[in-house]
Amino acid sequence: MDNRFIVFIIVSAVILYLFNYMVIKNVKKDAKNVAQIQKTVEIEPKNTKREEPIQQNYEKLDVNQVKIDVKTAEFENSKYKVKASSQGAKITKLEIKREGFDEENNMIDYTQENNHMAFNMQINGQDLELDTKNWGITKKDSGIEFNLQPVKNLLISKELVLNEKEYTGKYVIKIENNTSREYEIQTPVLNWGPEKNITADRYNQIQAVVFNGVKIERIKAKKKNEKLIYNLEKGWAGMRDQYFCILFYGNEGLFKACEIARSENQALNISLRLHDLKIAPGQQVEYTIQTYIGPQTYQELKSGGHDIYKVVDFGIFRFLAVPIYYLLKFLYQITKNYGVAIILLTIIIRALLWWPTQRSYTSMKKMQTAMNKMQPRLKTIKEIYRDNPQKLNEETMKLYKEYQINPMGGCLPMLLQMPVFFALYSALTSAVELKGAEFVWFWKDLSAKDPVYVLPLLMGLSMFIQQKMSSPPAATPEAATQQKMMLYMMPAMLTFFAFMWPSGLLLYWVVSNMLSIGQQFLINRKA
Repeated sequence: MDNRFIVFIIVSAVILYLFNYMVIKNVKKDAKNVAQIQKTVEIEPKNTKREEPIQQNYEKLDVNQVKIDVKTAEFENSKYKVKASSQGAKITKLEIKREGFDEENNMIDYTQENNHMAFNMQINGQDLELDTKNWGITKKDSGIEFNLQPVKNLLISKELVLNEKEYTGKYVIKIENNTSREYEIQTPVLNWGPEKNITADRYNQIQAVVFNGVKIERIKAKKKNEKLIYNLEKGWAGMRDQYFCILFYGNEGLFKACEIARSENQALNISLRLHDLKIAPGQQVEYTIQTYIGPQTYQELKSGGHDIYKVVDFGIFRFLAVPIYYLLKFLYQITKNYGVAIILLTIIIRALLWWPTQRSYTSMKKMQTAMNKMQPRLKTIKEIYRDNPQKLNEETMKLYKEYQINPMGGCLPMLLQMPVFFALYSALTSAVELKGAEFVWFWKDLSAKDPVYVLPLLMGLSMFIQQKMSSPPAATPEAATQQKMMLYMMPAMLTFFAFMWPSGLLLYWVVSNMLSIGQQFLINRKA
């Protein structure tokens, strides 16, 4: 096997590895994060801080509470439809509204009771079990309010306020002390979860997210009953899938820690521990938690403050993905069609990459011509040194140098383009704007796979043609056989994976391949 073919195999393997690294989202970011996720509470991640578990077993407080029937309340505005239960003062159903989103495209649509926005705390070491009691429940113009009968002469209320014009809101918890003694509020905690079916879709799994003011962590609790505890003195926390998120944030010092757990039924849950407080006689304390519940629209999140825009996963080439995202949005404003915008975006990017691509194709064409001229001498050398592989390799390299053949000459410019491709991939797969976006004919959702599989097949065919046009002549019959295998195998493998990729990404790839074929044709014609 000659060195040129070895280089071709290595470069192909690197490209395939990096590409699949970006496609399969459930692959861990790096070895360090792998260790963090797999460790249990006994061996916690490096950047976490050991805390006592949020739920502790204290002697239960016997509280005489007026029994009331479990009641529900529903609230609806232009952004949300919410249903809440008085039992535990919990959110039992929450739907996100957006033009173009049907019921299947809403992130949250729960039909049974759970722990969403349940709140609990202790006073003077005794658990009040607030998340199990029946609260009073009232629908208001801006949301839903919960009130609890006095517990140890403490008046406790919660109010969920949801904005009409944007996907933000707040959750206000008020505690009033009507006694003559001081109370210490201990381990106040707000729960969100469980989020179900976290492993149903390997390409779109629900993650917990924690931002500590410097670095964002995206966590999938892998083991049943596993708990991970993160320090949260600064920043925010929440949950996300590919296109939607729910985030909790507020003033610095509001939160103390975030616990992430996975239950027996594969459900993911987060618990936000608030700071302990002392409440003097006749005084009232208040926890105000800001919320963002909605699509991960980068521009909307950017205007929300607190760096919540970092929840959008643009990958390691974020510095390139963000400008590409804004360019896509700009082109949509002109065309009013995201499919057409993707085609124009592809043309612009290919124009920007024309020079390095031209260098790559030209270098490969020159190498083909030089290889053809070199073939007779290469054949003679192989005959002379067929029993001495080391000498054969040495003489072959001298021949390459004499004919000015550089196996990496065509590959290096192509590798330099890989960051742009990965950034484009991140921008297209993270853009919630493509969810439900129509193109033409069968393509009614550019974030979903192609329902008729036309784009994956066109991608594989165009990739085969592109490789066929640019493949250099093989130096030996063995190399020719191996090169032929790669010619068919790589397009076939990527086509197989592409059946599950978003049609918006495939649209880019097909158009890009066609432009590459045209560029290669012009080079071959001039040669």
